[in-house]
Amino acid sequence: MSDSDVATSVVGDASSAPPDWDEQAVHVPGGHVMQSSVWAAYRETRGDVPHFLSLDDGSVALAVLRRSPLLPGVEATVRRGPAHRDGTGTSGAARAGALAAWALEQGARDLFLDPERPADDGYEAAMDAAGFSRADELEPSIHVMRLDFDPGADEESLLADLSKSARQRVRAAERGGTIVVDDQAGDQLEGLLGLMRERAAALGIPLQEGTDYLRGWRALLRADLARLLVAEHQDELVGGLFLFRQGGIHATAYSADKASRRRELPGTMHLVRWSAIRDALAEGASAIELGGVDLPGHRRPPQKDAPNHGLYEHKRGFGARWVERTPARRIVLRPGLERLARIRRRSVDSLRRMRR
Repeated sequence: MSDSDVATSVVGDASSAPPDWDEQAVHVPGGHVMQSSVWAAYRETRGDVPHFLSLDDGSVALAVLRRSPLLPGVEATVRRGPAHRDGTGTSGAARAGALAAWALEQGARDLFLDPERPADDGYEAAMDAAGFSRADELEPSIHVMRLDFDPGADEESLLADLSKSARQRVRAAERGGTIVVDDQAGDQLEGLLGLMRERAAALGIPLQEGTDYLRGWRALLRADLARLLVAEHQDELVGGLFLFRQGGIHATAYSADKASRRRELPGTMHLVRWSAIRDALAEGASAIELGGVDLPGHRRPPQKDAPNHGLYEHKRGFGARWVERTPARRIVLRPGLERLARIRRRSVDSLRRMRR
């Protein structure tokens, strides 16, 4: 796409998904399950309002409007997906500007974007010039460890490419009686969430309270847009991995293991990730993303003294490479409403602290 082909406006706005929506928003390169009709339906159950937008360059974007109690106006989000991924920095920023113009027409006080786009100085400069400021991430890790499959790769060649340590740990887990189960029904989702909370607490990473979003995960599983792989040892859940099927790849969204069992059951997550890699190749995926390793605020591979350096080396052992991504962006569309919302947020936060 050249800069002369950039999007300048939103030309279609539907309240329900067109018949071919997921083919355009999920199953194309750069597609994402958070742009799917399934995810839109889940967000709608939470009181949000999805809009299925078409832009004049042929791209599409699921935009969601969210009204918060006690706060004026609405928040607009366009999370991930192909609307952010292709084109030059200039065309990407122009498309973001078209989405902002649409959000302003809807009465939104701001627009949030988290592109999952590879880092690009041209894009950053164009987004700065368009008035989008860097924003706090909704997820702790924005960078990712990615394993691209070479043409003609097979299970044997992938296994040979693993580091010696990774192969040994995979075999140790198998010999120790750990098995990996494809839990397409999502029976172990709450168990995985419990392991994630343990891990987050150890790293000092806050996780969203409640379990309402598990309904969204289950909806993705039912639609075959996600997989849940769980490691079990004598019927005990000792690890797991939740991944998305999107854009011709498999992408790890969440993973965790039972820390108290690591010494006794070495290689648990090696076996889980090897199973995910093997399955992705068998399904014809071009790559698998093994998830992130960075902590909030970190923008480089973890060094030896960092808490997540071991996880970084663990994923490198599978042949994955570090991919740096652009940060989230936010633009304020109605400054008066945003100032009032900020004041009210402070008041609500103060009341919550007083009640604890």
